[in-house]
Amino acid sequence: MLDERRRKWLIQFIKFSLIGVLNTTIDFLVFMLLVGLNVHYAGAQAGAYLAGMTNSYIMNSTITFRAERKDDSKAEGWKRRLRFLFWNGVMLTLSVMLIAFASEVIGLSDLLAKAIVTALIVVLNFYGTKRWVFVNKSAVETG
Repeated sequence: MLDERRRKWLIQFIKFSLIGVLNTTIDFLVFMLLVGLNVHYAGAQAGAYLAGMTNSYIMNSTITFRAERKDDSKAEGWKRRLRFLFWNGVMLTLSVMLIAFASEVIGLSDLLAKAIVTALIVVLNFYGTKRWVFVNKSAVETG
């Protein structure tokens, strides 16, 4: 059986993953809509990522990482939002660069490039979100 810490982590990971499925669905739908409207893949990726990111922050802060933020001061809440925006800005920039590489250098379709890049970005995004954006300060300080 899992100890309490691992059980909590697993439940948190499952919540993050389910919300991630919704975020990815929103992201892909907006991307396909914008590409269908002849928006360049970079602009489509930015718009799509923003839509998924907004949903991600709202749902993960209220569902997945709620316990980590229940004792937040107003200042810590703003710091967390800024960390979220910064981290997701990094993920957006990386995703656009990788889609450009896959699309323009390798020659993949925009949608296939998006699918492959999304798989990589999901893993990186969870790690950064868990370890930096929604980090439990008291857990870090106590061990």
